[in-house]
Amino acid sequence: MDRYHFRMPRNRQQIPRAEREAAILERAVELFAANGYRGTSVAAVGRAAGVAPAAVHWYYPTKDDLFAAAATSIFDSVRERVESDRKINGDPYAELVALLSDAQSYRSLHREAYERMEESETIRAAYEHVQSWLDERLLAAIAERNPDGIDAELIADMAHVLFEGILISSRRLDRPVGELIGLVFESLAAVAATKRGS
Repeated sequence: MDRYHFRMPRNRQQIPRAEREAAILERAVELFAANGYRGTSVAAVGRAAGVAPAAVHWYYPTKDDLFAAAATSIFDSVRERVESDRKINGDPYAELVALLSDAQSYRSLHREAYERMEESETIRAAYEHVQSWLDERLLAAIAERNPDGIDAELIADMAHVLFEGILISSRRLDRPVGELIGLVFESLAAVAATKRGS
């Protein structure tokens, strides 16, 4: 036998379904992150993944389904990085700040998801997936950092307004995310404590 053995590339039919789907999603993440929702087509994702647009539709029936899967994949990878960081793991406030800081590079995608979720149940579900994690960390951080008896729901509602601004604003932030979140936490806790005393 020849000492050099060349493998022929596999026919697309021989590539397992999960592997094809992962390749499509990986290319979708790259293209949506680079070009946004409007600047990315299903056909472009198919070309980048080496499959026909019809094959993309086999896994993701609509562009919204593909975008929701890409947004979820981006969030999950950022979340996994944050949760695996031993310095902050288990500290809900630090995890919250780290995730919001890391997510800033994807603000245009958050903005587009926010705009599209009224029209797409799939995108709404992906957006709610992110919000659920933020809610969990937010309420835990409030419980840890503020005295009993304050209106945690009021602080959470106000903090959500800030988070959405951080995630979707096109304005460049002049201060670190952690500084903004800390200020909001302290201010809202002080207001809630004042309301409780009156």
